[in-house]
Amino acid sequence: MIKRKTQKDILIYLIVTILALTYTIVGNKICLTEFEEHSDMNFYKAKVTLVKDAISNSSSINNGASLTENKVIPFSIEFTSGPYKGKSVEATQLIDSIYANPPKEVEKGDNIIVANRGEMENTTDEWIFIEHNRSNYLIILCLSFLLLIVLIGRSKGFATILSLLFTGSAIFLVYIPSILKGYNIYVSTIINCVFIILISLILLNGINKKTLCAILGNIGGVAVSGILAFIMNNLLNITGFVDEDYTFLAYLKAGDPIDLQAVIWGGVVIGSLGAIMDVAMSIASAMNELSDHMQKRSFSKMLKSGMNIGKDAIGTMTNTLILAYIGGSLAMVLLLTAYNRNVLYLFNLEMIVVEVMQAVVGSMGILFAVPLTAVFAAYIFNLKTSSLYEKH
Repeated sequence: MIKRKTQKDILIYLIVTILALTYTIVGNKICLTEFEEHSDMNFYKAKVTLVKDAISNSSSINNGASLTENKVIPFSIEFTSGPYKGKSVEATQLIDSIYANPPKEVEKGDNIIVANRGEMENTTDEWIFIEHNRSNYLIILCLSFLLLIVLIGRSKGFATILSLLFTGSAIFLVYIPSILKGYNIYVSTIINCVFIILISLILLNGINKKTLCAILGNIGGVAVSGILAFIMNNLLNITGFVDEDYTFLAYLKAGDPIDLQAVIWGGVVIGSLGAIMDVAMSIASAMNELSDHMQKRSFSKMLKSGMNIGKDAIGTMTNTLILAYIGGSLAMVLLLTAYNRNVLYLFNLEMIVVEVMQAVVGSMGILFAVPLTAVFAAYIFNLKTSSLYEKH
């Protein structure tokens, strides 16, 4: 029996993996679009080998009303990748006092990103500092995270990594390109959400009654979030021009502008998807255990138990979602509060309204996911055992 289950799980993993790869590859080819390059400048990785004495100078702006002090730091670098790997050249870093938070000054041994200004301006070679190279440490952090998932989760951990990879590929290789391509954002959001729900839950739990309950509850909760977000977009008169990022996005394609209201709607739905998935799976899993150990189970008893389990999940997951949104926009909230303490004004700014709407609508999706999952589970687990949805 165990061997058969193992073979069945492996077969499911293979089928789901093939389907997910097919969706990603085909979807990316359909949705991929090319944009005009705005810069001919290329970027290269390098290591600082020598830092020389800084050169200071000052300049006046506004007819001498104010002075800005600039500091140019010359240094030597050795390229660590690309066509110039191993070659040493001279470069400079500009520290401009006009910026409130200038970059950290380069030091010997720093890994940095440089570019050749001459490539863009068609002048003589002049290598300049662009940014500190942080990608190496970021990669180490991500690999450590994935390693911990496998060490702690074992086979489930491996399935989790697959799920993360396919979720990321669906978002970055299909969903975002589809928006930039000009496809309907509402349709694209729905398709990609359904794909993520199906792939993630089947990979993590296989094909069984528990997974079916979680999928139905998840889709129901996300659907409620989507409907509420669409209604609130219209009631709150959301224009889509929330901040400068949305403004730049609106002018990205002058002939066929991106629907900013739909982008906000998609952000609400995608943002609530993970929390709703967690709640739906937790309730479905708990009710699966109840169905195994409850001697005289019935629809009403299991529904009551499922709702009691869901009440505990509601508090924690709602807090999680709201805190995540607050954490993501903390700098903006601090800045607006510091410069204008009028509550009436603050809570009518579109950028604040959108953040509040995303948090509340997403939380309402969680609230509806609880009874929906509990109802589906109470019904499905009281059906006669089906060979298709054999319980694990």
